[in-house]
Amino acid sequence: MKKTAYFLIFCMAQLLFLQAAATSSTPNISHLSPPDEGMLPLNQLKKRHLQSLGLQLSDEQIFSTGDISLVQALVRVGGCTGSFVSSEGLIITNHHCAFGAVAAASSVSNDYITEGFLAQTRADEIPAKGLTVRITIGFEDVSERVLAGLSDDLDPVRRSDAIRRNIKQIEDESKGAQPELLHEVSEMFVGRSYVLFHYQTINDIRMVYVPPRSVGEFGGESDNWVWPRHTGDFAFLRAYVGPDGRPAAYSPDNKPFIPQNHLRVNPTGVAEEDFVFILGYPGRTFRHYPASYLEYQRDQLLPITSETYDWLIAAIDRLGAVDPEAKIRLASRQKSLANVTKNYKGKIQGLRRVDIIGEKRRQEVELGQLTMPGAAFAHRSGVIKSLDSLYTLLSQDAPLKLWLNNLQQNSPTFSMAMARAEARRLWGKGSEPGSDSIRNLLVANMLKQNERFRAGYEPQLDTAFLRFMMRAPARWAAQHRTDAVESFWKQNRLFAQSDVVVGLWYGKGLPFDAQKITAQLKSNPEKALNAQGSLDALADVMLVEAQRLSNREKAINAQLSVLLPQYLELKLASVGDEFVPDANATLRLTYGHVRRYQPADGEVQTPFTHLAGMQSKARSAVGDPDLVADYALYGPLHERMQSDRSADSIPVAFLYNLDTTGGNSGSPVMNAKGELVGVNFDRAFTATINDFAWNEQYSRSIGVDIRFVLWMLDEVAGASHLIKEMGVKR
Repeated sequence: MKKTAYFLIFCMAQLLFLQAAATSSTPNISHLSPPDEGMLPLNQLKKRHLQSLGLQLSDEQIFSTGDISLVQALVRVGGCTGSFVSSEGLIITNHHCAFGAVAAASSVSNDYITEGFLAQTRADEIPAKGLTVRITIGFEDVSERVLAGLSDDLDPVRRSDAIRRNIKQIEDESKGAQPELLHEVSEMFVGRSYVLFHYQTINDIRMVYVPPRSVGEFGGESDNWVWPRHTGDFAFLRAYVGPDGRPAAYSPDNKPFIPQNHLRVNPTGVAEEDFVFILGYPGRTFRHYPASYLEYQRDQLLPITSETYDWLIAAIDRLGAVDPEAKIRLASRQKSLANVTKNYKGKIQGLRRVDIIGEKRRQEVELGQLTMPGAAFAHRSGVIKSLDSLYTLLSQDAPLKLWLNNLQQNSPTFSMAMARAEARRLWGKGSEPGSDSIRNLLVANMLKQNERFRAGYEPQLDTAFLRFMMRAPARWAAQHRTDAVESFWKQNRLFAQSDVVVGLWYGKGLPFDAQKITAQLKSNPEKALNAQGSLDALADVMLVEAQRLSNREKAINAQLSVLLPQYLELKLASVGDEFVPDANATLRLTYGHVRRYQPADGEVQTPFTHLAGMQSKARSAVGDPDLVADYALYGPLHERMQSDRSADSIPVAFLYNLDTTGGNSGSPVMNAKGELVGVNFDRAFTATINDFAWNEQYSRSIGVDIRFVLWMLDEVAGASHLIKEMGVKR
């Protein structure tokens, strides 16, 4: 396994398309060259000559296809990144990456969210419900198999469907050959390049140490996406496998996983202008999408979603104030909503403050003027205009599409009403062959839906959310309302009296009786699926609208899958092998320095915060109800700080100019020797637009300093056994 395992990430596969496109002779457009972006595929390391910038490792020590390297210490933890820090499966990641598992394990009597959790022995470690660890153990380029027999002039919908079928077949074949692994085909370049990844998934993950919320989330929403930061956003987990060393479900007999490599911790940390780098799994970026896509984001998706989430956050606050158990149940959901909405507000501000869209438009004018030898380039001239037309159509559909999405994701009642509407539609095909099996499957699916519904149902929140959402269509411009929406809202008088009318047709309190529905589905499924009022009537209307939107979106996406690669070829023609591909949740390296920055005129921010600053924030919050919850100090932490004034100088968080985005949460920040000096957890507010563009002037990422992590373990938590396990000498 040493020679073949962890063949991390796309090395040759990811640039096959780039190399082919870069072979043509092209004009040089200097200002189209990208900045010194650092979200690099690992096979671009040699081109950057990182050793000249301060790296003290060879490229092979970071990643090698034939030997152990740093890459073997990296893992994906849910949607985040983590790293092994001991030979016994100990993982460090972010507090917010473990938060869902902490919430799932908490109750009013065992409030691990507020108090934190520490396992003094292995026997004390408890399951981190919902978390899995994924380790990449191999890859292969499958572009030819995915695109076999397909051409650009094939009908876009048929081409897109064929690609999906081919991907599924490849994944199914791999699963048949290696059922113990997870197999996923990742699209490296839209419609052009595909890589099949093989993952080992470890399902038995346990909590080891999670700091109290007032440490792991110090600053709350006041400081989220903000610098200066004083947040101890870290947590320790452990991966377990069965007695035979293979992944297994939780069992007391399981033993710690032994990784091929783990990171060494440097307890002395870093200083300003030190070289640092990150290995991690950044999520999707959209830097090589056209200006019209960013306009769609700025004008539709970001503001609509942010407004909806803001309302939900406030509603959860109101409910939690009178129901402590609901507050705990909804804590993880609220945290996720708050994180997204502040990120979106930062992106909106960034797109308005920095002229990214205007710059893209200027670039696209020049891209449209590019000339290349050969007939293959001739048909590219209309690409940008065609893309603009498609994103205009998506923008037209956006209010209704996002409205439906938000309702189905955040209202279990509406989601169940839509499921019943779909079941009614299929149930009506009673005369067709095989109808009995269809109906049996429908009942089984509805029973599963009903259980999922019951698990996330908060009657008060759901009722209020539906009423809020029913007011939205009245605010839409005429071009965003369809005939069906217009007719239904007029028929139910929702434009004029939404609060009163929704209260009537939604039902008299309507707590959804999940047990009653389950009994009806088993005894008389046809009756259970019958329309039961205006909400079901709305679902019948919206089911048709959802299908229409889905069909149109499918057709648009199919055309985009042809046009975006052509747009990409234009960009490649301008920048050649300096091109940095968009991130796609596969392993990347980003590098840079611990560095201050100037987010606004006359404002310079230094790159370290300290415990003294944490105390200062806590004192400033006294008597301010809007700040006291965010800046409350955890009791034992406050006591230790009071008794040891020398602790004031302990660094808490630090700032660096690395190129990160979602998915990099929990990524190890390493020094020039590849030693762990911090854990990445956030970006500054000006860097929320990293998904769309990166610039050294305004892009800064934030990590918790390893010196604070070790101080917390040793001086506050009483977890010196973890320090010893990591081999750190204090």
